[in-house]
Amino acid sequence: MGPERAKPTYNIHTAMGNDAYFIGDCYSPSPIAQEWEIQDTSKFPYLTHVKSLASSWKTLQHLVHFMEVGTTPLRWMDIKKNPGDREERANRVTVTQIDYCSGLQPRPVKLDSPSALREALQTSIETEDPSLRLFLVEDLSLQVIEQLGSRFDIDPLFFREHIVDYTWFNTRDPWVIPLPLMAGMKHRQWFRLRHARLRYYKSQSSFDDAAEESNSHNVFRRPDDDRNHWLFLDAPGSTVSITRTRTTVWVGKDKLQPNCTVGIVLIDPTVHEGFPLWNGHTNWLPIPSSETKDPTKPLLGSSLYDTIVQATAGYPWFKTANQATLSMDPQILVKPAIYTICAEWLVVLEYVKARLAQIEVELDKPKGFRAKGDVIERSLKRLHTWRRVVPVLREMVTEILEQDLPIAARLTSPAQMQNVPGGNMDDILPDFERIMKSLNELQDRVDRLSSIVTSEISIEDSRHSLEENHNLARLTWLATTFIPLSFVTGLFSMTDDLGSMAATFGWYFLAAVPLTIICMIVAARVGKSWKQDRKTKKEEKTHTQTLGVGSAWTDDGSVRPGKSSLGGLFGSAHNKNKGS
Repeated sequence: MGPERAKPTYNIHTAMGNDAYFIGDCYSPSPIAQEWEIQDTSKFPYLTHVKSLASSWKTLQHLVHFMEVGTTPLRWMDIKKNPGDREERANRVTVTQIDYCSGLQPRPVKLDSPSALREALQTSIETEDPSLRLFLVEDLSLQVIEQLGSRFDIDPLFFREHIVDYTWFNTRDPWVIPLPLMAGMKHRQWFRLRHARLRYYKSQSSFDDAAEESNSHNVFRRPDDDRNHWLFLDAPGSTVSITRTRTTVWVGKDKLQPNCTVGIVLIDPTVHEGFPLWNGHTNWLPIPSSETKDPTKPLLGSSLYDTIVQATAGYPWFKTANQATLSMDPQILVKPAIYTICAEWLVVLEYVKARLAQIEVELDKPKGFRAKGDVIERSLKRLHTWRRVVPVLREMVTEILEQDLPIAARLTSPAQMQNVPGGNMDDILPDFERIMKSLNELQDRVDRLSSIVTSEISIEDSRHSLEENHNLARLTWLATTFIPLSFVTGLFSMTDDLGSMAATFGWYFLAAVPLTIICMIVAARVGKSWKQDRKTKKEEKTHTQTLGVGSAWTDDGSVRPGKSSLGGLFGSAHNKNKGS
């Protein structure tokens, strides 16, 4: 298990960690890097190699800092106060090794120390037949990068792509990763799968603990509150987090044993706080028969790492006539991770659908749901989350379809394996295409809901304005009442002899009361005539829109193509998506 991990005091996921440029920016490196620099790199040949490349491949400088600090350099403010934490991070090893060769049953071997990893890398598979060796790695560390990188001469960008995850970059960010050329990606021996993971927390304190726990990982990942808590059925204080995740896979030949194909899968660590949303993804294994004595092992581990290990150990999952051939299929190096990620994507789809459906229910039944204090502005704020998130999710799946799956097929489908079912990822491709189609539909749905919610807000504002106009009308009536009274008062106020005004008061009321009544009657008749005229014009306008040239309905009752309000609402978004 290794030494107990120190509790971070400088959490970069909180307001304390907002000063991200204390390590310098991409234009002006900070001298603080001298504090963590490893001067003697004689024991770290791979680190020396990466340093020599950093002047030409600028993005590798962040990998150098990562290896020297033991984690993202943004945590240096905490690391330098805890030398023991730095040492533990640098030597952290959580690896599972599985060897595949003819005649031997594959057996997972846990490696939890630098020495155990070093010994495993020095051991060869004793066979002249083609063999496979797989390393499943949770989190990254100096020792893991150094030993795997130097042993198999791995492209440093493989590790560089995995240590951080950002959807966009600021103009000063020193950790920016330039987009690669597609022409260059075709020659890579690795690919990365970007996806999202959902986790449920019963309270805000539980979510805060998860954020603090994620700060103890070496790779930089952040659980984000989706800010979509529903007051009516969600438990009070509960939170669902969205964590952007990467699974990076390298496949190549072992130069010391040319007949051995090696696969390395880098897997993000999972926080232990909270629960997988809806108890995790589906189990895609076929349900065993009631006569089966050996029950199927579960595919839902306590972490993403455990799940992929279990899925790999159980491969092949579907019995076929060429079962022995499939057990030596190079795709075993990548398919367990790809299947697991695909299943995780289906959970994300269902969750986004559920949240959008809740917003639609609020709009459909405003009296029932806004009576508890929820207002339409809150629905708009919740909708804004998905306006930001759904395009990012679409980008992730697009990369999987256009880049990752073709590279995976190229790396694991040699000519002699072309007749194997799913030899070109054809078995999992329809699922990712279904996910992409669903995300496109969700994007259209978000756009439509945004327009509807904005219109609802405008209607609410108009209703409030109308109520204010009614109040102003009441004040106008009150002022109208006092106009004749004020007039008569002024008329009879031209004398100061109050004793002689007894008869004047009588004449005042005799003149003012009838005059007030006459003014009120005239105002009422004029107002009624104005309202009736306005109502008539409105009805004529509505009648014209219903039966006139601009109508969505023809004289025979059929709908004119593209003219109905329903078609206009859905058609524009559909056509926009179709052309994208």
